[in-house]
Amino acid sequence: MQFDHSICKLCGGGGNTIRYRLRMANVVVCQHCGFHYTDYKDDEYAGLSAHSESTVLDEKAIRYIEEKLQSNPHRFDHHIATVLQHKHQGTLLDIGFGGALFLRSMLQQGFDAYGIELDKQYLLYAKEVLGLSNINDLPVQDKYWQEHYAGFFEVIVLWDVLEHVNDPVALMQSIQRLLKPGGYLFIDTPCRDGFYHRSGEWLFRLSGGRWKGLLHDLYSSHRFGHKQIFSKQDIRELLTQSQLQPVSIKQFHEMSFPYTFYLKKILKHDWLVAIALPLVKLFFAVVKIRNKMMVISIKEI
Repeated sequence: MQFDHSICKLCGGGGNTIRYRLRMANVVVCQHCGFHYTDYKDDEYAGLSAHSESTVLDEKAIRYIEEKLQSNPHRFDHHIATVLQHKHQGTLLDIGFGGALFLRSMLQQGFDAYGIELDKQYLLYAKEVLGLSNINDLPVQDKYWQEHYAGFFEVIVLWDVLEHVNDPVALMQSIQRLLKPGGYLFIDTPCRDGFYHRSGEWLFRLSGGRWKGLLHDLYSSHRFGHKQIFSKQDIRELLTQSQLQPVSIKQFHEMSFPYTFYLKKILKHDWLVAIALPLVKLFFAVVKIRNKMMVISIKEI
């Protein structure tokens, strides 16, 4: 989708130009607030799939979803524990619920849980395989949510969603309207203040723009790709614009898949992976790389 990328998606300041031309995206850096975003937006979301041209839930799609979901189960344990530190029951909305493991777990915990998923195959998996209800593919900005669920939810979660959306400001303002006074918003998203992003910026400066390092892997103009990556200051500004009060913003380290997944892609051979794995685990235990952030905010009473 074409849009005027010279106008910042966060602060609205104009006159911005592309700074990083990456393999899969062009990244604009706002000269007013420093926000990083791509010059790309998705077209119509509904009915599409992030990983397939098909919208049918066949055996291949089920196998892909289940293999992906089972790759890092500890991630969902972290999310569940974080929410339960603040709320033990109530109404909950999971926006972009993916394979719905978190959503199903919160139902088992006793929450009155609802879900939104724009990926057609994930939505069908949650309905037909997991048997979940109160889920649909209507975006949170839709009048269905805004008219019927205003001030309804005590908890709303965005797990690895904010970096993918076309308009994060509009999304957050829509979420704010759905939260009850005193309700919590939880966000898990990549952090621009972390080593992965910073190292790419450093390489770019040191090489006079020739090298971009890991920036190539952090942004994508593919369907549902990373359209922006927030710093902690960006998140504070986004929450302020949406009349939400930060409770905590903490950086942490998380990989989407186990270390073996990435090592197999790089090293190809299982015996090399077996040798490298202990070294990689030791490296991340010693070097505290924090590539993501957990954001907890509240709608003031």
